Amino acid sequence: MAEIVAFVGPTLPRAEIPDGVRALPPVAQGDVARLVALPSSRRPGWIAIVDGVYERVPAVWHKEILWALSEGIWVGGAASMGALRAAELVPYGMAGVGAVYAAAVSGELVDDDEVAVAHLGPEDGYRPVSAAMVDIRAALAAAAAEGLISQEQRAALTAAAKRLHYPDRRWPALVREAPALEGRGPGQGRGVKADDARELLRLALTRPEPPPVTWHLEQTEQWRAARPAPGAPDLPPGRLAALFDGLRRDGSYPDLERAATLRLLAARHYPRPSGPALAEWVARVRSHVPAADLADLDDLRLGELAADQAALVAACAEAEPGLPGAILDVLRIRGQYAEHLEQYPGEGADP
Repeated sequence: MAEIVAFVGPTLPRAEIPDGVRALPPVAQGDVARLVALPSSRRPGWIAIVDGVYERVPAVWHKEILWALSEGIWVGGAASMGALRAAELVPYGMAGVGAVYAAAVSGELVDDDEVAVAHLGPEDGYRPVSAAMVDIRAALAAAAAEGLISQEQRAALTAAAKRLHYPDRRWPALVREAPALEGRGPGQGRGVKADDARELLRLALTRPEPPPVTWHLEQTEQWRAARPAPGAPDLPPGRLAALFDGLRRDGSYPDLERAATLRLLAARHYPRPSGPALAEWVARVRSHVPAADLADLDDLRLGELAADQAALVAACAEAEPGLPGAILDVLRIRGQYAEHLEQYPGEGADP
């Protein structure tokens, strides 16, 4: 069965990650795409995004999450970066849970810095060294509701914390202004963000069905150039290298390399069908290619193969008028032009 993975950092300690969930570091740009690019037998079926990086490291792309969703992978978000992305991508099927997500959807939360924290590295379990503004707000509201501080103090402390850059938001500084807050502050595993993260992981463990994809992921030239290449067939270790070595030994590799390059260029620069047109191309591929050669492809990967073939056919049709001259140039580059002219003189040729 496909696994559940979760991108978690300062919001929850590793000890709180439940059995059945593989914990990954806070998500960065390209991390989700690399999971989607794995062979289908190694792809996760469920991706939970809690924490993510930004500022000095590019944040997770919206499009890589859309790619995962378009490939039938369930993706959910909560608490931090996950809540922000879920609020933006809920129309496309990304699931969001928790108070932070709800605030982002409603427009109550508009600043990304509300969920940001400074934290240590993996060797220290991503322990936070500052407090998230959403957690500060919640803790101060609870303290005011219990009568530990006045509503005026709550408003003043909230405003003071908001004025600070997110790495400088530390609970001890607030305690110095209101000693009644001692021991009540947020931290790793405590606060609104932590509660939301637990809710998301509980949801992921139910292995929810991904929503139907009712939209088309446009494979733009920029996206195809930037995304990781889809994984090679899930062959045993070394098997792919052995295959390529054999092709090099028997002399087949150069022609295959040129044909593969043409496919890549055609797929990048020519229209690729979708919807009913793509279904027709899938049927065409199935009718011309032996079933054994398609057996390791799932429906999504087969669709991509068929779309690339459609682009290749379009490229070849456009290039057809110039093919005779180009073929002669290829023979020249290979040093075979004069040889072939002599070998195939044709009728009316000089003796």
